[in-house]
Amino acid sequence: MTGAQAAVTPLDGVRVLEVGRGRSTPFAARVLADLGADVTKVESPEGDPTRGIAPHYVTDSGEERGALFEYLNWNKSAISLDPATQRGELDRLIARTDVLLVGDDLAQLRRWRLDPDGLLDAAPDLVVVTVTPYGTTGPKAEWVATDLTMQAGGGVMAFSGTSDREPLKRGLFATTYEVGLTVAYVAEVGVYAAREGAGGTFADVSMSECVSSELVMTVPEYTFAGAISARRRATVDPFSAGAPLAVGDGFVTVQTNPQSGPAKFAEFFGEDRFNDPRFATAEGRSLHAAELEQVFTEALAGQDPRDFFADASRFGLLTGVLQSADQLLTSTQLAARHAFVEMPGTLGGKPWRMPSVLPGLRGAVTVRPAPALGEDNARLLDLQAVSP
Repeated sequence: MTGAQAAVTPLDGVRVLEVGRGRSTPFAARVLADLGADVTKVESPEGDPTRGIAPHYVTDSGEERGALFEYLNWNKSAISLDPATQRGELDRLIARTDVLLVGDDLAQLRRWRLDPDGLLDAAPDLVVVTVTPYGTTGPKAEWVATDLTMQAGGGVMAFSGTSDREPLKRGLFATTYEVGLTVAYVAEVGVYAAREGAGGTFADVSMSECVSSELVMTVPEYTFAGAISARRRATVDPFSAGAPLAVGDGFVTVQTNPQSGPAKFAEFFGEDRFNDPRFATAEGRSLHAAELEQVFTEALAGQDPRDFFADASRFGLLTGVLQSADQLLTSTQLAARHAFVEMPGTLGGKPWRMPSVLPGLRGAVTVRPAPALGEDNARLLDLQAVSP
């Protein structure tokens, strides 16, 4: 699999060792690899469990491999070590490393007998980043967690969904990827600080705290105004809440602003009912939200959601479009931005794609397939035997 990327490698020369499994730590390491770092993935002989997660794709040689593992681990080398008997080999690898990433749980540190403070004593310029649900110390350090419990405990589910229903969790495993990006940022800052003479550092990343950091409005609103965020009412003013409105095979959102109030929407749709005095204020629209939503339903009937979004944007309206995975894969905008990369082999008998490298790097870095278990043992472990 290849990308059309030139030499945009801000982390060129940075050596990263990933002793990780799951999603967050491997994703963080892969982001660093996309940025040009030399990343080596360390696995125990049984391999990262993510290797076995479906769906599986078929390589050009006929081998079945995990699609998720491919996404999380391209652009890496890989070695396999037994943590019980080959700790010395791991120490030699760490001695030549700039960044050590360990996670996604406290058990991973114990499995490999890794002590961040001890590692920094031995290598003062090393950047060590650990990833666990609640940090490596404190009353919850031993707790296990899932994406669901982290979203609930982190606070974001307190105001997700509508008041007439149970809280909603964001889809799939969004938290784990958010954590992965945070870990990558932390590692980059650590490398920069070390190279500026500040020495190495130990960053203890808590997944739960990463989730709580999303509450950028909730905490200030409570602190300064005493307001408590809550799930929105079942029927709300479509103009103010950004609630999804059904359109054709998808959904759109609409909002007013000082430049485009209800009158501008009336002009766009050719629908004078938007000029109803009851809809002139946010309070009036809230009181008559169901009627306003019905006007939208009729005005949007028969429209394509992406066409509506494009036309409304050109007209100067503040709108959005919610797209399914299939619609995203056929988005002309995303195609123009090279948002997807062609993957090797076939998935379900068809060619397949994945989200590409980070924005700003598209078309710049070659994307190498994820390594097989222990693929680089001979090359990298032999290198340790002869290198200082």
